[in-house]
Amino acid sequence: MSITTSIFFPDPQVIKPRPDLELTLFQCGEILIQLAAILPGAVFEPHQHPESQMGMLFSGCVEISVDGKKSILEPLQQAYVAATHIPHGSTILSEDGVLGVEMKYLIPSQLGKPIHEPVEKPIDEPILSLQSTIDDLTGFPCKFGACSWFEIAVLEIPANEKLPRFTTTQEEIGIILNDQLMMKVGEEEKLLEYGSIYYAPAGVTHSGYSTSDKTISLVKIGLPSSTH
Repeated sequence: MSITTSIFFPDPQVIKPRPDLELTLFQCGEILIQLAAILPGAVFEPHQHPESQMGMLFSGCVEISVDGKKSILEPLQQAYVAATHIPHGSTILSEDGVLGVEMKYLIPSQLGKPIHEPVEKPIDEPILSLQSTIDDLTGFPCKFGACSWFEIAVLEIPANEKLPRFTTTQEEIGIILNDQLMMKVGEEEKLLEYGSIYYAPAGVTHSGYSTSDKTISLVKIGLPSSTH
């Protein structure tokens, strides 16, 4: 009997590429999502790859270096952005280690470019600061930021509230940071908690609701259709 894997609620793959790093991987179409748990004192030397990459902290403190520019990342306040073949590395500063997310995506316009070809100057700043605002769809408080190839929002869902049905024009990935949230994507439904995600391809309707008496933080990452 064959096993059917959900497109909308991808199965996690947990790997430990080094003793101080554990990654929970999710493949969402051509997008790779990594939930990272990193021990204190870990150092990641500058490296580069064909994929563009972004990352955000959920907890802890990190010094990030992108193309030689160093910055301090704070939880849910900024994201770092490293374009294709741009060197990036980091040092964990917090005593309790960190939790965070990274996304890797090979932008179609970069396909086929050899690694030795001169790298164009990135059009995005290496640090994307999120701004406090109100989410247009739900009316809930959120922090929001956008660059040339993705946008990211940290949505604060009040106790026992609903996420209305919505059909997006972009690919959307959601990561719950605390408690539990029931999500429906297409015709599939799943109770999510930290360590699981949802993936809504462009044109697929999704919705959700909370049965918690606490405010739930939901990180939403979107790739506009113009990226493809």
